[in-house]
Order: sequence, then structure tokens, then C-alpha cells
Amino acid sequence: VDTLITLGALLAAQSAVRLADFLKTALEFVAVLMAWLAMRRLARGAGDAYDYGIGKLENLSSLIVAALMALVFLVISVNAVRGLMSPSHVGGIGVAISLAAQVVFGSINAWLWRRSRLAAQAEESPLMASQAKLFFTKLFGNVFIFLSLSLSLALADQAWSVYIDPIASLVIAGSILVSAIGVFSSSVYDLLDGTLEEKDKLDIMRELVLHFERYDVLHGVRTRRAGTRVFIDIHVGYAAERRIGDVERDIAAIRVGVMRHFKNASVTVVLGPQQRAASVAA
Repeated sequence: VDTLITLGALLAAQSAVRLADFLKTALEFVAVLMAWLAMRRLARGAGDAYDYGIGKLENLSSLIVAALMALVFLVISVNAVRGLMSPSHVGGIGVAISLAAQVVFGSINAWLWRRSRLAAQAEESPLMASQAKLFFTKLFGNVFIFLSLSLSLALADQAWSVYIDPIASLVIAGSILVSAIGVFSSSVYDLLDGTLEEKDKLDIMRELVLHFERYDVLHGVRTRRAGTRVFIDIHVGYAAERRIGDVERDIAAIRVGVMRHFKNASVTVVLGPQQRAASVAA
């Protein structure tokens, strides 16, 4: 509905801000649609084809949204520069439609931004985090467009007021670019597999010290972060005379102790050094 209203306002009152508002709203519609499709796919589960899950689908969706943001930024910027070169006053029924729409959808976007932010904090989801940024951008755009159109009408008798419209559209383009850079950088970072931070490694070693009586040899620890998931491999050794039942209980205690430091972790306690485990896997 918001997209259709902004399109109607653009057709009724041609202006750089109206074009920026329509492109921004259309981008947001596509972003929300992609997020909804991604969440539906995640809700159905990974299935047999993806044993390790499809969590990176969230990051890929966010990257596509960031690319669309960059494209919209270019279109708005080019149109704003053209408006600065050939400025004109804004007016007509389209401006009145737009002012009313900014109030209504600004209130809706404020509520959606708060809900998405709380969901992102609770679920630690990159998709919900990008949605929170998106709805904040929408809210900022609603407030800014309302103010710029109001100023254009109130100062219509001033010769310099013709520049309010293209300058305001450039500000909107800048906000979209900043959001695109933030979404792109966070999504690319989560797509790359890397080791855990030193603080997390210290938490793992602290647990291993607390459970030092539960293993005979510590060969090493390997960690990997993939998106929001954490993978931890702990390589330990036991004396040959140890009973398998006792070893299983000790391994379970080590896993529980390490996992309590992470919300979304897969902890594996491996018998033997890392080189042997790698050769067996190969």
C-alpha cells in the first residue's frame, strides 16, 4: 500500500524528493519480501540436502538488499543533481498525499523498527538485524520527507526554496548508502569463516582447566565461526586402560561446560591429535 501511494504521489507531483521516496519505498518492499521468503525457507528447515543448515541464506538475502540499496542510491543521486541544475517549486495534490502518507506510515515503521530490533537481539539473526536497520531507514525517511515538503510549501515565496527538494533527496540517498554499507559489511563478515575472538578462546580454555581431571592429554582446540553459528573441536587423549563408559561421561561434561558460554555452538570432543583427525576425515 505504501509503495502504491508513493507512486501516485510521484505521478501527481513530479519532484526529486517524490522520486527518492518512491524508489526508497519500492526498495523496502523488495527487501521485506525477500526477508519474508528467506524466513519461510528457514522455518521449513534444512532438509536432507543441507546437513549443516541454511543459516547463510540470511546473509545472502542481506547482500542482495545491500546491492539494491546501492542501485537506488545512484538513481536518486543522478536525479538530484539534475534537479540542482534545473530547480523548480513543488506543489499539487501529490504533495498533500505524500504528507499524509508520511505521518501514517512513519508511525507504522516506528513500531516495526522496534519489533525488529527486539527480535534481532533475542534471536541473534543477521536477517532481523538488517530488517531493523531497514525500518529505521524508513522511519528516518518518513520524518525527513515530511519536513522537507513542509519547508518547500512554507518557504515557497523564497527564491532559494527551489533547492530544498533536490538537496533533501541527496540526504535521503546518503542515508540509503550508509545503510547499504552497514548491511554489506556485516553480511560479508558473517559469510566468511573465521576463528573465534580471544575472549571466547579464553572461556574455552578456562573450562578445560576446570575439567583438567576429565582428560589425560589436551592435543589442541580448533574454533570456527560461520555466520551466527560457532563450531568448536577439542582434541583430547586418554590412557589405554580407561573404560569407554568413563571416557563418554568425561567428554559429555566437557561439552556441557564449554557450550554454556555460547548460544549457538556445536562442540565436538575428538579423541586424538588434530593431524590424526584430519587424516581420518580425508
